[in-house]
Amino acid sequence: MMQDYAAELAADRMPQHARPRAHRIAAMAALAYSLVIVYASLQPFSGWRAIALHPGAFLAAPWPRWITLEDIGFNFAAYLPLGFLLVIALRRGLTAASAVLASALLCALLSLSLETAQQYLPVRFASNLDLLVNTIGGATGALIAPLFAPDRPLGGPLARTRSRVFVDGARGDAVLVLAGLWLFTQLHGSPLILGNGDLRETLGLAEGHLRYAPETYRYAEAAVVMLNVAGAVMLLSCAARVVDTAFWRAAALLLIAAMGVKTLAAVFILRAATPWLWLTPGLLIGMAAALVLLLALLRLPPRGRAAAALLLTVAALLLVNSLPENPYRAAPLHLLPGRGGHVLSFANIARALSELWPLLAALLLLTLLPGRVSGQR
Repeated sequence: MMQDYAAELAADRMPQHARPRAHRIAAMAALAYSLVIVYASLQPFSGWRAIALHPGAFLAAPWPRWITLEDIGFNFAAYLPLGFLLVIALRRGLTAASAVLASALLCALLSLSLETAQQYLPVRFASNLDLLVNTIGGATGALIAPLFAPDRPLGGPLARTRSRVFVDGARGDAVLVLAGLWLFTQLHGSPLILGNGDLRETLGLAEGHLRYAPETYRYAEAAVVMLNVAGAVMLLSCAARVVDTAFWRAAALLLIAAMGVKTLAAVFILRAATPWLWLTPGLLIGMAAALVLLLALLRLPPRGRAAAALLLTVAALLLVNSLPENPYRAAPLHLLPGRGGHVLSFANIARALSELWPLLAALLLLTLLPGRVSGQR
């Protein structure tokens, strides 16, 4: 059986250079996701206090009085992607078993560090149950990851597709990582659909100064959708070998996946009465406008596409922070500050990623502007 499997790999083997690239992509994604977890876990980064309890005192505390399957599920889901990514990142220098063990330990160490730090934040609650569930979530992701390794049947086709459609190198890897993170930003129930980068509450900024009549709100929303969708696809084009049918399929898959994530967020995080809460007239108008814009902008050369992506990303960021709050959409009670719970913690991770994504994308695009990405045309 092992000989048959080896023969199968030999007959349909991806290029050798694709293997370290897959490890590099996973390492970049794991680092970015870890930073998001840290950012979300330690917000608002103020009110730190000195307490008499020694670090880690929560480990010996009784179990929390109220435990729900929903809270456990969200904590589990928050760390599962991290364990998954860490295994693929570590497989370059370790065996599968060692990578799984190391990834589980790293997830446990990160959770322990953050829970310990939360002892000193009055708006946070350090929990030994959280630590346990986070660790189990990371370990589960680590156990699943070897099935998707580049030299395995599930991971091989993905690696070959990536090598065929997108350029090699760290720049292409970074673009794909950010495109993947853009999908996760859709878990955030932002007041404006696809409105990444709303920094007003986090930075204590004044409310947006632009005003509009209620009937024109859909056009403000459409403008945000147009800029964000076009910006995300233009960013993806910065890693495309050729803007051809294969690229359009990849872009369509990205947008379809984003709509799927929006539906999951509506059901499990926002607990909306309908899973299609996000499907608004403004969204449909904005998507149509983005398609028209992309048909023109994707004809640009690689450096021009990078410049267009940067302008769209910055314009979307400025517009989102200039508009007033959505007058028609209120935050669910379970996501209001002071309501606590793991659903809120998971929502904070999605919110943190939504806030940081435009800044990360802009920084990457600035590095792409000076030169042409190798392999593109």
